[in-house]
Amino acid sequence: MDASYIYPPLFKPFYPMATRIITENLLRDKRLNVAFSNMPVRPFASHIDTDLYERILSKARSQCSPNVVSFLEQKYMVYNIFYVFMARGYFDPYILTDTDTEINILTCLNFCDLLILKHLLEMDKKVILGGPLINIGLSAGFIREFMERMGADPSKLSNNLIIVSGNIDANTNLYQIISDWKDTAIVENAYGTVFDCQRDFLQDFYSETDDAPVHLGFNNHCWYGKCKFCTYRGLPKMDFLEGQAPGRAADAIHSLMNRFGSERIRFIDSYFRSNVSGVQEILERIRDFHITVYTGIILLKKRDYIEFLNRYVNCLLIGLESTSDFSLNQVAKGYTLKDVDTAIDHIIRYMSRDIFLEISLILDLPAKNATDVRTNYERIARIKRKLARAGFRVAFHMNILSVFPNLELLYSGAGLLRPSTNASDIGHSTGKNYLIHILKQCGMDGVLQLPSRCIIRDEHASGNLTYGYISSDMPVMRYDVNGCVLPSDLDLMDESVMKEILARNSRRE
Repeated sequence: MDASYIYPPLFKPFYPMATRIITENLLRDKRLNVAFSNMPVRPFASHIDTDLYERILSKARSQCSPNVVSFLEQKYMVYNIFYVFMARGYFDPYILTDTDTEINILTCLNFCDLLILKHLLEMDKKVILGGPLINIGLSAGFIREFMERMGADPSKLSNNLIIVSGNIDANTNLYQIISDWKDTAIVENAYGTVFDCQRDFLQDFYSETDDAPVHLGFNNHCWYGKCKFCTYRGLPKMDFLEGQAPGRAADAIHSLMNRFGSERIRFIDSYFRSNVSGVQEILERIRDFHITVYTGIILLKKRDYIEFLNRYVNCLLIGLESTSDFSLNQVAKGYTLKDVDTAIDHIIRYMSRDIFLEISLILDLPAKNATDVRTNYERIARIKRKLARAGFRVAFHMNILSVFPNLELLYSGAGLLRPSTNASDIGHSTGKNYLIHILKQCGMDGVLQLPSRCIIRDEHASGNLTYGYISSDMPVMRYDVNGCVLPSDLDLMDESVMKEILARNSRRE
């Protein structure tokens, strides 16, 4: 059976776990003759995103507030808005291309990737659709409704598309799924086979000089899983060490890094933990690589956990998000300012200064009032000063709140975030939709190719999740506890405080 495999555009070179797994699976099955598309690299190789971003930034410097300019000038910001550009057609010449096969296997990471699906259906192709956007819990019915709103032919959505939820492993029988040609769910997995996956089709498309990071995971499931803005609450649990001897796993990692010529590992575990069986033994054997991990405030309150990080980790990605007790409670982060203070004190007392700290914040969370917003950032600036004076290399990065596909914050009883049907409200709105409004003012003139001016809620999402879609041209208004409109943090934060927080005085090594 001839087929094409399409992984959607990446914003830079790296090796996801998913591409290794799908490569190994498809190459093992001799009943399948698969051509791997170079679509993941075409858009970023075109430099359209960086060229457009530079033009936007140039215009922003002449017409936007200093805070907006500081936000847009952040390192890596072009990666953060890569998919905003994709949703507005800038990558169409690189993603809306034909394939040589009737059957196409498409991984879908986000809503923008559905543009690829629409094009394939218009070309009368048959598509097997799976990936994270499906696995977070969105229903097949919702995906088809969304595609109809994009103008897809209902008969092709019924006959030429199957939607597959669940994860594949090296041995998943995709040939049988294609032969059966009906929506299905993969419910059985041997996740430990990931260490057998030593090939990645992306390697053929990367330059030999690229030291592309390799993504690894031990247990890709959040033990907390309650944050109201989290996209991944519905993902199935994945234990990648299942049935794996630590020595064999370590040998497989060495083999993989050798093959890809990379020295950099990024662990994708939601919260990197030390109490998973075999983890420390594996880390002892791969500690010569540059290792980056994600962690959280509650874990950093523990001295033994910090000492564990000291032995193996080079870069720590910390999701601080906010220091406002009100905001933290509204989004159910599970910690308080007191916990933050304890974690910072423990970092200073026990953590190695060789570890680079990359700390992320989220702008435009629900807030008590303008004073609460300003106080939060003043407090964060003090935290940065405290860490720098203690000898740490530290950088803060500001993200901005996105309220979909998890729509929970729009449907909370507090009503502090509400969509508006008044298009003129967009200049006073908040979050990612406000950022997109700014980008449009600064020259991003591509037309939105996803559904416009609407909210689509998935009434059949798994686990009763409040998931769905809100279009980027619909204002999301924020209100304080007194019912007054509360502008974006970009409009409320003191200019000098923002500059202090974002100043990168030391670089990651």
